[in-house]
Amino acid sequence: MKIIITAGGTSEKIDDVRTITNTSTGRLGYAIGKAFVEKYAGRLEKIYYLHGTRAPYVEHELVEPVMIGGVADLQQQLTRLLTEEKIDAVVHAMAVSDYVVKEVTTLDRIRGMETPGGGADLSGNKISSDIDDLIIHMKRSPKVISIIKKLSPETTLVGFKLLSGVPHEELISVGRSLMEKNDCDFVLANDVKEIGPDYHKGYLIHRDGPYDTMGNNKEIADMISRRVMERSLG
Repeated sequence: MKIIITAGGTSEKIDDVRTITNTSTGRLGYAIGKAFVEKYAGRLEKIYYLHGTRAPYVEHELVEPVMIGGVADLQQQLTRLLTEEKIDAVVHAMAVSDYVVKEVTTLDRIRGMETPGGGADLSGNKISSDIDDLIIHMKRSPKVISIIKKLSPETTLVGFKLLSGVPHEELISVGRSLMEKNDCDFVLANDVKEIGPDYHKGYLIHRDGPYDTMGNNKEIADMISRRVMERSLG
């Protein structure tokens, strides 16, 4: 089997030294990768581990780490692997930015108050730190998860949905909506209010209706790897 695991968060460039990112640590993706190599190494040919710049990757002979920058980079790497290789499963745990940088400007420019010839310099590789009111214009990023089954319909797909402080029924419902929209085989639904230093409640929703309940990263990783192997190997 060949599988892809995505982990950590994407980072969108503002200039050559500044980025916008999220708080994802990649710990859950790391735990999932570790579960696969510890429990199923004999059945795996390769794990392509697509990880954010700040996320650790599993060091193992079966694991090929691929560092990911922004959303466009992630989309490019997934497209390459799904079209060039026979990928049996994708565990898409990466926290992908919902927005990417479209342009950078200033408040004076937006208001049309900039003095001719005396405006802030936004050229070059690093925006000047002397600008008082910097405006970052962002646009919605493409939903990368939506391309996976279109490119490789037979691939087992595990999606992830993180919400914050919602009723349990809503969390499961939103997870099922993600599943239906993107043709996922499983979705791990979790709530940031149920995540702490030594606990992480997760609900692995199945396409056929039920869901598994787990209490920490190791349990989540073990369950995801088990369900993926069961489905992929029959």
